[in-house]
Amino acid sequence: MKVINFFIFNILFLFTVCCINAQPEQQNSKSADFIQERINDNLYVLKAVNYNTNIGVFVGSEELLLIDPMAGDGKQQSLTNAIKLISNKPIKYVLNTHSHGDHSGANSYFSALGATVIAHENSKYSKATSDITFTDSYTIEMGNETIELHHIAAHTFDDALIYFKKNNTIFIGDSYMTNSFPHFYYGGGSKGHVEILNKAIALGDANTTIVPAHGNLKSDKKQLLTFKENSEKWVNRIKTLHTDGKTANVMIEDEQIKKLAQFFTGSEKVWTQTIEKTISVDFIPSILLSKDILNGYEGMYTFENGQTCEVIFEK
Repeated sequence: MKVINFFIFNILFLFTVCCINAQPEQQNSKSADFIQERINDNLYVLKAVNYNTNIGVFVGSEELLLIDPMAGDGKQQSLTNAIKLISNKPIKYVLNTHSHGDHSGANSYFSALGATVIAHENSKYSKATSDITFTDSYTIEMGNETIELHHIAAHTFDDALIYFKKNNTIFIGDSYMTNSFPHFYYGGGSKGHVEILNKAIALGDANTTIVPAHGNLKSDKKQLLTFKENSEKWVNRIKTLHTDGKTANVMIEDEQIKKLAQFFTGSEKVWTQTIEKTISVDFIPSILLSKDILNGYEGMYTFENGQTCEVIFEK
């Protein structure tokens, strides 16, 4: 009788273990190399422990979609392993919020695994690789979600704001970071910066989740609005000081500038280069030319050293 009871106990024990191991595919698994935030049942944000880029992982009905899947040089396999802890489905799409290497550097790696890389057409002027490009907007249907890509030149000339309609979540790229100053030096200046923030604020509703490119894994509309307001204060204060003839070395000691720096970075430390970049894109005197005259400059140019340049017009 004791032998029979022991046999039954073993069967029950094995059955219990099997049930424990048979967890749902979309489990909130842990990885020693990555921090993970679960937005909801099928949308996640990953960040490598030693790398600051926020990575999106969406679990579609049949395949996966990744956003800015860069976890650091040589960390692609580690990222792949972390993704598999979320789902074993194949990766169908890779989307870039912009072309900078800390967001697009792993494009070729995932493309070799069979993924289709989608980016804005201006990314062709960068080192980023892509399979499909778009101009103003692009829509992807994945059965259980509709993903919209909207282009506004802000942080770069190839920015893409990515909106998950059903998940009510926006990936905004480097136009919003919770640990850095506003960065609009490579694209649309402060005007484009405000425009893309306004676009994000207009999409969704008050409960929309905002995923910054760096810093916190997720944010919200209220925090984004505060960031926008402080961005405008930052630009306006620099403009006022610049108009008064103050140099960047003087501006970094300005109390209003230091207070804003505390909001953006958690420190009052400001680099002169940060101030100078804002001045260079927003407050250098410009010359107004008619559209007819400007059209005459559009095209490809080759310099004496063999380097080429293309002049294009956007809006």
